[in-house]
Amino acid sequence: MYIIETQKSNESVPIAPGTTDLKRTLKMWDLVIFGFGFMAPVAAMSLFGIITLASQGHSVLSYIIGFVAMLFTAYSFGKMVEAYPVAGSTYTYAQRALHPKLGFIAGWGMILDYLLIPMLTFLISANFANALVPSIPIWAWILIFALPITIVNIIGIEIAAKVNSILVLLMVIAVFTFIISASQYIVKGNLSLIQFNALYNPGTFSSGAVISGAAIVIVAYLGFDAITTLAEETNIEGKKIGSAIMFTCIIQTIFYVSVTYLAVILLGNYLSIQNPDTAFFNVLDIIGGLFLQTFITLMIIVSGVASALVSQSATSRLLLGMGRDNVIPIKFFGYIHPKYKTPVNNILLVSILGIIGAVLMNMKLVSDLVSFGGLLGFTFVNISVINHYYFKNRQRNIFKFLIVPLIGISVCLYILWGLSITGKVVGFTWMGIGFIYLIARSAYSKELRGIKQRLINKLVKDEKY
Repeated sequence: MYIIETQKSNESVPIAPGTTDLKRTLKMWDLVIFGFGFMAPVAAMSLFGIITLASQGHSVLSYIIGFVAMLFTAYSFGKMVEAYPVAGSTYTYAQRALHPKLGFIAGWGMILDYLLIPMLTFLISANFANALVPSIPIWAWILIFALPITIVNIIGIEIAAKVNSILVLLMVIAVFTFIISASQYIVKGNLSLIQFNALYNPGTFSSGAVISGAAIVIVAYLGFDAITTLAEETNIEGKKIGSAIMFTCIIQTIFYVSVTYLAVILLGNYLSIQNPDTAFFNVLDIIGGLFLQTFITLMIIVSGVASALVSQSATSRLLLGMGRDNVIPIKFFGYIHPKYKTPVNNILLVSILGIIGAVLMNMKLVSDLVSFGGLLGFTFVNISVINHYYFKNRQRNIFKFLIVPLIGISVCLYILWGLSITGKVVGFTWMGIGFIYLIARSAYSKELRGIKQRLINKLVKDEKY
């Protein structure tokens, strides 16, 4: 059995033989770009309608609350990747720092999150592509995006990182193009660039609505935890991975808030939104200019492709971490392709489920379910920090290892409660299925061990005679 030493910890992470063949090729900048690709600088554009309606026009405030919530959890992820720099992310942290069964529950919640992100990104890209070229149906656009993404991920993480870098650059250009164009339009239209109502409108404000918006905002922030899934494919230490997480969160928030703030000013009344899935397309129509509308829409489509690329990669690594611990079948989920050094079975499974889900589900439900899985997983990571550092290793820094993660736990659970009733019902149903699977698997393992022991006893008894 191979051993991966953890940093600043007295523990080692055991890894099953034959499952440690991921290539360590990624550098610090690759991780930042990977996070940008997952979170997508233009994500605020694609989710603008859904979040603005849910928050009753207070999408900027929802982003700020979401950022504060994620800041504490991002710190916790950084500390845990220092302790356990291996693939598996949330699952690994809870499994090692808390208990194997709690690790499974945390991983099961994140599976819901990670499996649905490709569905969501396929849906976003397909909806905007269909708005641009209505003659091609949404289901056909989903296939057009899904197939090449799957091939790139199978070929290897190096190719995926290079493709992702190009897509991220295009998205950053799109963000700056919109900010400049929107600002010019507002000034020329004798509107003020500083409008307090774009942040807080007492006539429509509702704390519940803002929290509902913040719950959806979590979808846009899920990229920072995906960075930790690549811990075994980089040579940099865990502390630098934590720095990449924080840097990505801060820069993305600047993008999100800037874009959303200007879009709210341009839109005016949030009730004018007719189709929340493509509301930003209408915002671009207000500014005018076919080139701008086409370019930004194409970049929103690109963002979906980039997010799908990295989310598919991250999901496959999460499943790999669970698979090689054999909490899900190791022969399938723990398999790494001998040539490409990628978890090809997991990639194909995530791709197929992503295509099916994108065709059958709607964006609002998928967004809620992604948030549910993410927030639940984040809660476990914060708990892991407290147990690993404060209790196990007796590092009595109350602020770092107790107060910060406790705030992260509180905020995550509060926002989770703000999800829609449907999202919570489906989410808790998924977790119930996980509990049943865990109980059944434990019972089967116990029975199997009993059978083996009886066979051994019988052999020993026969030997005596």
